[in-house]
Amino acid sequence: MQYLLIDGNNLAIRAAFANNEMRNSSGSLSGAHYGFFSSLLNLKNKFPNYQILVVWDSGSQRRKDESSDGVAKNIIKETYKANRKKGEQPEQLKAWFETGHHLKNALGMTGIPQIRIEGYEADDVIASYANILKKDNEVMIVTSDKDYYQILDDNVIIWDGMKEDFITKGTFESDYGITPSQYVHVGALMGDSSDNIFGIPGWGEKTSITYIKKHGSWEGVINFLKDKYAKYRQEYPDYSDEGNSEFLKLNPDASSVDREKVFQYDFQSKKTETGRYVYPDIYWGQPFSGILDGFEKKKVKISKKDLMALMFQDRIELAFSLKKMDDDIEGLPEICNLKKNKGKLLEYFEYYDIVSLIEKIDVLF
Repeated sequence: MQYLLIDGNNLAIRAAFANNEMRNSSGSLSGAHYGFFSSLLNLKNKFPNYQILVVWDSGSQRRKDESSDGVAKNIIKETYKANRKKGEQPEQLKAWFETGHHLKNALGMTGIPQIRIEGYEADDVIASYANILKKDNEVMIVTSDKDYYQILDDNVIIWDGMKEDFITKGTFESDYGITPSQYVHVGALMGDSSDNIFGIPGWGEKTSITYIKKHGSWEGVINFLKDKYAKYRQEYPDYSDEGNSEFLKLNPDASSVDREKVFQYDFQSKKTETGRYVYPDIYWGQPFSGILDGFEKKKVKISKKDLMALMFQDRIELAFSLKKMDDDIEGLPEICNLKKNKGKLLEYFEYYDIVSLIEKIDVLF
C-alpha cells in the first residue's frame, strides 16, 4: 500500500506566508486556508492512490525537559524554541493559530484522517509511522523541513512542494555524500536557529558535512579532535578553580558568577568589526578553556573551528538529542478514512472566500 503523510503545520504555515495578502470578506487572513487546501487538492490529483494522513504538532515534552536541564547546567542560554516567543508575532502566523481549528474541522469533512499526539511533534509521529509502514509499504512524506532527511529510506521518500521535487535516499546520498541517518549528526554540529538549538559557534552545514564525511558521527568528530590535540591538555588545563588558583588567591570570596564574569571579560571583551563576540557563550570551567587561553597567547596551534567544537561538546550532545526524531512512539492509531460531509466543507470554503477551489473538490469525494 502507498501512504502520503503530511506535516500539517509545515504545510499550513508555508501556505500562510505564501498567500499572505489573502483575506475573506470580513477582513480575516485566509492565506493558510487557501494554500493548504490548494496543496491538498494538488496532492490528491498527483497521487490519487495514496492513503493520506495529516499529522499536527503537539509540544515535545522530552525536548522541553532536556533543554531546560541544559540551561540549568549552563550548557545553553535558552530552551528549545524559546526564540519563537520573542518579539512581535507575524500577523500571518497569529491568524493561523487563531483560526487553525477551522481548517482542521473542515479537513475532517473530507474523510481524511488527522492525528495529534500529546507530547510529540508532527515529525516524531510521522517518523514513527514511517518506521512501521516502510517494512511492507511505500511511504511519502510531504514537507519542506530538512529534519526529515534523517528518516529517508528505501521505502521512504519526501515530496517537497516548494521545490516541486522528490527527495529519495539515493538523491540525498548523491547530493550530500553521507547517509540519511548521518544528517542528524550534521544538525547537531551546526545547530538550528529556527528551533533555538545551539550548535558549534561558527559551524555551518558545509563544515559540518565535511567533518561527518570524514569521521562518521558527532562523537567521531569529537574523539578525533581530542586525540589530535591531546598533547595540549596537560600543558593548558581547563580554566577552572584548579587551573586558575592565582585568581582565587587574589579573590578568595569570588562567587561562581564573579568567576564567569572574569572569564568572559578575558575572552568575550574582544569583538569583531560587526560588534559580535569572537567567542560567544564561553563560561568558567568550560572543557578545553585552558587551550583557548593558550590559543589567545599564540602558544597553541589549533584552528578556531576545532577549538569551538571541543569546547562545546556538551552542547553538541544536547543538540543531537534535540534534532533526533522519536521514531518509536507506541500505540499509534490505525490509519483509516472517516465519514465525509461535502456540504459542510462547501460552507467553510465560502466563509473563507476560497470558492475558486470549489470546482476542484470532487477529487476528495
